[in-house]
Amino acid sequence: MKRTCFLLLFSFFLSVCQLHAQKLLVGGSGWDTIVIVDKESKKIEWKYPLEKDWECNSVATTPDGNILFSYRKGAKLITKDKTDLWNIVAPAGCEMQSATVLPNGNCLIAWCGSPAVIMEVGKDGGILSKTEFDTHIENPHAQFRQIIKNKKGNYIVPLFETSSICEINIDGKIIKRTPLEGDPFSAAPLKNGNYLVACGDAHCYKEVNLETGKVVRTIRQNDIEGAKLFFVAQLLPSDNGYTYICNWLGHKPNDSIQYPSLIEIDETGKMVWCIDDTEILKRVSSVSIIQ
Repeated sequence: MKRTCFLLLFSFFLSVCQLHAQKLLVGGSGWDTIVIVDKESKKIEWKYPLEKDWECNSVATTPDGNILFSYRKGAKLITKDKTDLWNIVAPAGCEMQSATVLPNGNCLIAWCGSPAVIMEVGKDGGILSKTEFDTHIENPHAQFRQIIKNKKGNYIVPLFETSSICEINIDGKIIKRTPLEGDPFSAAPLKNGNYLVACGDAHCYKEVNLETGKVVRTIRQNDIEGAKLFFVAQLLPSDNGYTYICNWLGHKPNDSIQYPSLIEIDETGKMVWCIDDTEILKRVSSVSIIQ
């Protein structure tokens, strides 16, 4: 009994410490700023202005504290003092929608187009690999947002217009396609091997086994008490089993103003933290944890 109480108290202590220590890097489509927010106070501590029509749908932090983000015309790696380390521009007619940091510290960026292109980029901005593939979607804006790399070395590509997720190898060949619903925005791996998939304007997200195509569970618009899901953008599981949900309000009906744009839920699906869109953040579609 004493051991159980100690473990519960220790777990609570860790969660409180994590809350007080965390900063969040936040951006979003249709918003003119990238910010760093202190999680406890919900105050903005750092801002980076974006130019008109830059449409940022991916933000990430590197192990050495730099900031990576995509914007419609390209992807940038900058320092916190806002100095450009590199800037890779997408070709005319294409849209750079995806930028993330790989476990080895390199960056993964991708632009929509014909063909679509995925690139792995070194810290100095050198292109280490380039994969071209055909999404079979004519309109670049309807192709994809966030792409990740799995443990097998393949790319997981959620496709908007075809409501599916593709696994693509480094040669650009489609290995597997999983049909879903809505306009899938992102896929995030879980410790159990499944993925959390955000389904955009279907107002839901799913836990999916991408090997079998089985949907394990679906969390719909009104399933989280105190929140309401609108366009579900990035999902970000954290090490403690909790998950951040970017609840993008860009296609919002009139009643969405009442609901938070950035949500954190615990392992049971209960909302434990949120930010209200009207107070601090606007149109959140991407988040990254800064430790």
